[in-house]
Amino acid sequence: MLNEELKRQYEKDGYCILRNVVSEPALNILREAAEACSRDTEDPGRVTEQDGITVRGLHGTHLRNEAIASLCRHPVLLDAAKQVLGQDVYVHQFKLNIKAAFVGDVWEWHQDMTFYHREDELPEPEFLTIAVFLDDVTEFNGPLTLIPGSHNAGFLDSIKHTIAAYDQQSDWLSNTTAKLRYTVDRDILRKLVQQCGMEAPKGKAGDCVVFHANLFHASGVNISPFDRRMAFISYNSVKNLPQPTRPPRPEFLAARSFDALTPCSDEVFQ
Repeated sequence: MLNEELKRQYEKDGYCILRNVVSEPALNILREAAEACSRDTEDPGRVTEQDGITVRGLHGTHLRNEAIASLCRHPVLLDAAKQVLGQDVYVHQFKLNIKAAFVGDVWEWHQDMTFYHREDELPEPEFLTIAVFLDDVTEFNGPLTLIPGSHNAGFLDSIKHTIAAYDQQSDWLSNTTAKLRYTVDRDILRKLVQQCGMEAPKGKAGDCVVFHANLFHASGVNISPFDRRMAFISYNSVKNLPQPTRPPRPEFLAARSFDALTPCSDEVFQ
């Protein structure tokens, strides 16, 4: 459960950090799961870097891997999400973000609400994301970078791009690549950073960052000689379901099941 200090930080800054949440035995299981999923070249949620070889992200692996599915039901993570949102939750999207040594590329500035509202038609920012560090995160390996307090600006409009090279392959690929479908006006970003600054939470494997749907965030290149793997679990309130007017994105990007999650019983994740 979040203590009062963490609640205040989340409300003020749009994020908070939970330390030592995932045990070392559980981390070893998750790393093995990530490696196994990375080798599956037929995985529809598998996205590579621009070299076409290096794995950049694995989307929806909680649908196919029991260990990763259990992580989504980790009692601490689930309680934190329910406590912040005040409702039962389900996983709207899960991804393993893999910044490979030396070549892991950027994620551009964005709000998660942009994609989940525009692409998945979630009505309100009644969701949050928890980033779970599967490796130590340092200033050198592409840490998640946040503009603290930027969630207070609300949901801001973004620039939508036509990206022909991606659009020829699918209508969702540019939601997952280094060049994103939506980008933020640089003058808006400049003003937000002038007002709020930037922070890059760092920590040990097993730490987690809980952040708001409207918080502006990005990440840089991994210049270190070590991989930096992070699991991103987007929990949505069961009261904030999509209101579809068109066919949805694939299930590995947008959930089809909206049943409320219950804590896992696997002792390694307790």
